[in-house]
Amino acid sequence: MLEKRLVVNTPTPIHRQNRVLELLKLIRPWTMRRQPKIRLGNAYDGGYVVPAIALEADGVMSVGVGPDVSFDFALAQRGAKIVQFDHTVEKPPTDHPAFSFFKLGWGTRTEGDLLSFDDMLAKLDALGSKRPLLKFDIEGAEYDVFSTVTPEHLARFEVICCELHDFEKLGDEAFFAQAQHLLKMLNAGHVPVHLHANNYQSLLLVEGVPVPRVIELCFLRRDLDSFPNFSVDPIPGPLDRPNHPMRPDLCLNPF
Repeated sequence: MLEKRLVVNTPTPIHRQNRVLELLKLIRPWTMRRQPKIRLGNAYDGGYVVPAIALEADGVMSVGVGPDVSFDFALAQRGAKIVQFDHTVEKPPTDHPAFSFFKLGWGTRTEGDLLSFDDMLAKLDALGSKRPLLKFDIEGAEYDVFSTVTPEHLARFEVICCELHDFEKLGDEAFFAQAQHLLKMLNAGHVPVHLHANNYQSLLLVEGVPVPRVIELCFLRRDLDSFPNFSVDPIPGPLDRPNHPMRPDLCLNPF
């Protein structure tokens, strides 16, 4: 009698590498046909490069305040109303009449010191914003909370700016699935138009692919421009600045 053996389809090294490369295509920036990029915020950590249409935002949902609100402040100075969330600080480091701060974090549901995305949106809606922008930097918690975010949620926002963490974990099956879900959700109704690596952390190899641990991304909603091709701009580009001003920026261009 022939012995039956269980066959396990374990991904090969080349399959795992190709999977990482396919995932990274979801963060590769596209060219915008009709508008330039600008920089908002300070000249180091806390500033973001965004499409110029961001200047027309009348509201900002800013999740993760930390020690810098220069991005929020720049848009508040232009008349936008800013609703801020962070359960790790007592208040923003800088005040502005347009700021509405809540000492609450982003959670998969509302409990304790966390709010669901729906309840955060309700506070944004209370400000009467019609053309909002979303910015989030929540130190790695983004992967859990995106399990409850829908494309309809994100379609509210013309521009999305974010910092994504822990890309060195892409070799882990569970983390890869979470990162893939988050990036597919962001790409559903928006297009990545800017990418920058945070130089507070280093590059490392994941399945033989050089990957930054932390990245800054900006997305533009698909109906607001046309995107003829992948961008050939250098990374970092002329508007980028190193997050850590005393260290060289991280180059993501092929050599």
